[in-house]
Amino acid sequence: MPRRTAAKPKKVSYELIQRDSTIGSPMYALLDELVESFYEDLGSANIALAWCTSWKPDIDGRVTLGKCKKASDLDRELADFDFIILLARWFWVAETVTEPQRQALLDHELCHAALKLDAKGEPVEDERGRRVYRVRKHDIEEFTAIVERHGCYKADLESFAAALRRSVTAQGFEPCVQCAETPGWTWRLDDRGTRRAVRCPCWRAWTGLRQELSA
Repeated sequence: MPRRTAAKPKKVSYELIQRDSTIGSPMYALLDELVESFYEDLGSANIALAWCTSWKPDIDGRVTLGKCKKASDLDRELADFDFIILLARWFWVAETVTEPQRQALLDHELCHAALKLDAKGEPVEDERGRRVYRVRKHDIEEFTAIVERHGCYKADLESFAAALRRSVTAQGFEPCVQCAETPGWTWRLDDRGTRRAVRCPCWRAWTGLRQELSA
């Protein structure tokens, strides 16, 4: 009689990160800090963190690092969560990933969480008196190649460029004439005549000086 092989157990794709766990405690502390600093509308929202282990690169090689999921009415019946932020464990625990990068990822996912407002701009509540939330889309939807070839041709990209200028100015960087519109970045033509975004020489000189001073 052929010998039966034991069936492999089904893989679990999600794991809730407990707030009081060793790894979860600093993660939720960072989450709370971000909400308190930048997300006043989410002050009363109950946001959970969870690992997602099933994400794989798509056909274009892009990898999902995080995702903000709004709890459905049924989800809210089962657990007291308004949002669940899913994170890629391999990225979060990697030694090469810096704390600012983790913070940026969590901040990004929180940007998707928004309070639903009525026509008068007041928060919407359900029949149980709970606030209603929604998932907000990205401010910018565009291909990198289009930006490289045509620059900031849409209003949302102009806003993004303005935010970039404010960010680098806050760090003390002063763009030169060549990169005044897109601080730290300039354009060059490659062998095929395509415009490519590259770091401006003044940015490289400035970052090199910062590294020397911090050494």
